[in-house]
Amino acid sequence: MKSVLKSIVWGLIAVLVFSSSGWSFGRKTVIKVGINAPITGDIPKVGEGTKYAALMWLEDIEKAGGIEVGGKKYPVELVIEDNESKAESAVKANTKMITEDEVLVIVGPQSSKQAVPAGDVANNYETPMITPWSTNPDSTKDRPYCFRGCFLDPFQGPVLANFITEEFGFTKAAVLYDVASDYPKGLAEFFKQA
Repeated sequence: MKSVLKSIVWGLIAVLVFSSSGWSFGRKTVIKVGINAPITGDIPKVGEGTKYAALMWLEDIEKAGGIEVGGKKYPVELVIEDNESKAESAVKANTKMITEDEVLVIVGPQSSKQAVPAGDVANNYETPMITPWSTNPDSTKDRPYCFRGCFLDPFQGPVLANFITEEFGFTKAAVLYDVASDYPKGLAEFFKQA
């Protein structure tokens, strides 16, 4: 998964560099990559892991002398913002990184409850964003600047239902899930339908 995300981020950066998006290396010499992660809140270990993975990636980039685009290497700077595992904080983090920090691309938020509203900001500002594990279709639906690194709920729910039916022969199941969380709620609905 790390290499897939790395390839996607590099690809997005290359596309932006050579597109007519108005991002000119004549004006900017540093590629800024935004990280929108839950450093605090309900899932701080996810944010901590995200931060450390980003720092490891940056270390690799720095050892290589920067990111090579069009035969020239550019230094990279990470801008890490805490979304506190809250939708409103994820929106604020994306807005700040885009409008104040001038990031070129954003990685995160991870979970659907932050990625859906934060993706709206990224798309409105035409700033590419990739959510590593948001499964809600609305994270990327009708948003050409938002990308996802995993399968959608409408795919996962039926796969799980088929597995239980084919592997164990069950045709009925009780579905227990956290109604306050978007991920299990969406997945449960698609599982029940299947």
